[in-house]
Amino acid sequence: MNRRVDLLAGTRPDISGGKIIMSGAEGFDGYEIMEYKGMVWGISARAKDMGQDFAMGCKQITGGELQSYTALGDESRQRALDRMLNMAARQGANAIINVEFELGGAQQGASQAVVHGTAVVIQPIENYIPVGAAGNILMEIKETLGQSR
Repeated sequence: MNRRVDLLAGTRPDISGGKIIMSGAEGFDGYEIMEYKGMVWGISARAKDMGQDFAMGCKQITGGELQSYTALGDESRQRALDRMLNMAARQGANAIINVEFELGGAQQGASQAVVHGTAVVIQPIENYIPVGAAGNILMEIKETLGQSR
């Protein structure tokens, strides 16, 4: 009998209700990839107005954070991410794997963000039991607790 079963047996939460989870890895612990939907991406290129760009140019001389460019980068990343998630939803995916960002353009007063990944449909593995380091550590904890009683 596998002693890990009584320690961690349990099914991971179902991903439903239009939710989409993402990972930079090739999968999700405790979930099985049932279907590959294909590549998904989002792109956003944004620019600040000339006045803000001039102010940021002055800030480069005096030093400090270029807050306007930081906000611009955040806006670009979020828009690109939203577009990728919408594309995955249209394909019927509930997860995206191998997510990567490519960023650029801040020094020219513009920001470009590209995010891409692979849209998939995942399903929880019933009675999933972790393997590898996580499972080994939990097994050691259980054995230690059992010896101290």
